[in-house]
Order: sequence, then structure tokens, then C-alpha cells
Amino acid sequence: MMTAFGAIDILINNAVVRHVAAIESMSAGDWDEDLAVNLSAAFHTIRFALPGMKTRKWGRIINVSSIYGLVGATNRAGYVTTKTALIGLTRAVALETTSYDITCNAVCPGTSATPLHESSLATLCETQSLDRDAAERLLLAGKQPTGRLVAPDGVAALIVSLCSRESRDITGAAIPIDGGWSAM
Repeated sequence: MMTAFGAIDILINNAVVRHVAAIESMSAGDWDEDLAVNLSAAFHTIRFALPGMKTRKWGRIINVSSIYGLVGATNRAGYVTTKTALIGLTRAVALETTSYDITCNAVCPGTSATPLHESSLATLCETQSLDRDAAERLLLAGKQPTGRLVAPDGVAALIVSLCSRESRDITGAAIPIDGGWSAM
């Protein structure tokens, strides 16, 4: 990747898999895949991008964690573990790069408009005769106080802001964008 794209100044780690199962039912293969995709991939891309960033004395690394990096959940041991560890990786890299004008931050979105959630909403609308807004409120009840999905454009805007030169003093942060979920 580094050869194909050349110098990397901004690195966004946003790969994810999620297996839903009680921990005693989760296969070792699913656990290993969670670790590989959600955590090890970020470690390796950071490891390969940092030398060039250090040489140029500038860089921005954004790790897309999750609300589940900040709070626990049942039946998601691999996902919660890796998204929490990604915040730890973020903090370690932030401290190791302070003298190079490189920042490393984690963004922690709540439930957002993804194909998985769109499917759940469609099912709720159909089976309970709800309109879209009512289905969102029901899906998010007890979790996201706004009662609406996090807008992908809002997550993107936060990431763009963190990549600016003006955000050079924000590093090592785990920033929720979760409709108030982490405030509960």
C-alpha cells in the first residue's frame, strides 16, 4: 500500500468485522478475525505509515473505534475488546509521536446508518407498521438519547476537522459522536 500510494500524511483506520454471539459460543476463528481486522490491521498500517510521517514531521492518524470502545455490550466480546484496545493503541501512538507534529485520535461513533441498521429499520417498519422516524427511535431506545442514527456526514466532518493543522493539539483523544449515548 505504501508503495502504491507513496507518502501517507493522513491515515484513517476504518476496517471492521463484528460477530454476534455469547462468549462461550463464539468460535476461536471469529475471535481471531475480530483481532486481525479490527485491531491488528490498524497496528500494521500505523507501523508502516509512521516512518514517512516522522521524516516529514507531520501526520494525522484517525482510528475509527466505536461507542463499544467506551461501553460494554453483551454478545459482542470480540468487537468490544478490539474497539476498546484500538483506543489504547491510539493513546500509545499519540504519546510516541508528540515531537513530530503527528496526532493520533480515535473517533467513537454510535449507531449510524449502515446496511446492517438499515435492514433492522426496514424490518421494524414492516413488522410494526412504523414510519422511519418511529423505527429509529425504537431501535435506539435506551441507548442513543437523540433517538436518531448518527449521520455518516457528521462522522466524516469530525474526521476532517481532526486532520486539519488547527487540530494539532488534539491527540490521544477518544471522541464520541454518539447522540449522547456515552453521556448516560
